[in-house]
Amino acid sequence: MLYPELPLVAFTVLAQTAVGGYIITAGRLSQLGSATKHRQPLVLSMIVLWAFMAIGFAASTMHLGSPLRAFNALNRVGHSGLSNEILTGSIFFAVGGLYWLADLLKIVTESVLKITRIIVALAGIIFMAAMIKVYLINTVPVWNSSFTYVEFIGTVLMSGVLLGYVLLNLTQTTTATLNTKLAIFGVCMIALHVVITAWQLVDIATITTSIQTGAEHLAVYSGSIITRLVLLVIAGGLWLFSALKAHQVKAVTAISLLAFIVMFIAELIGRGVFYGLHFTVGII
Repeated sequence: MLYPELPLVAFTVLAQTAVGGYIITAGRLSQLGSATKHRQPLVLSMIVLWAFMAIGFAASTMHLGSPLRAFNALNRVGHSGLSNEILTGSIFFAVGGLYWLADLLKIVTESVLKITRIIVALAGIIFMAAMIKVYLINTVPVWNSSFTYVEFIGTVLMSGVLLGYVLLNLTQTTTATLNTKLAIFGVCMIALHVVITAWQLVDIATITTSIQTGAEHLAVYSGSIITRLVLLVIAGGLWLFSALKAHQVKAVTAISLLAFIVMFIAELIGRGVFYGLHFTVGII
């Protein structure tokens, strides 16, 4: 199999994208208040985020072999990175879902909703921190690195922000200025990510264990790495181009959606490479 751990590839990319998308849409909702006519469609569109989380968690249970084992994984909360990841992810999903229903049904005041949005955002950030912690394993040299932070946070800031951008345009709750700011931010993140990835590849190539080398593993995934970087650049170009079409609503939505699809594929490939580069410092 070229990309091992496909369930975890899906889970991590979907969850990180959902957290980034939530932060963008929730922030915009707090700016809009309760009077804007397009506010309700934006709230409704957040179902995409919770669908991503649901699919991600469903995929993660496949990694465990049986969905029932997910409950056993909670036995060591506070001591196990995996247990902490599942717990914090479940909290983000549950609290976020309850907030979404409350906002959709308008059963609480806007001031309460604003506070709840912040709480859900913090839950998402904690979830991301717990997820990163799982992979900082001192016996896996490629993962036990600052580059793991870049890998995971990068997906939040690129794929997640772009998803939020798509939802804002789909529901017409954005402005030309906001589109431009988000597009410039996204392109800057992509450019930075490409530069850091080049740095990371050089670093991995220098890793040598008793029986394996990083260079050998990179050779296997060289095609995927190049493909991913090319797709990121294409996604960034499409994203920026969509912002220039600010007064053509349908064009912006279509182009930004295409940019997201390209970006999402790139992140799936990148995460597949991340898991494929797993090797330990010893024989096991």
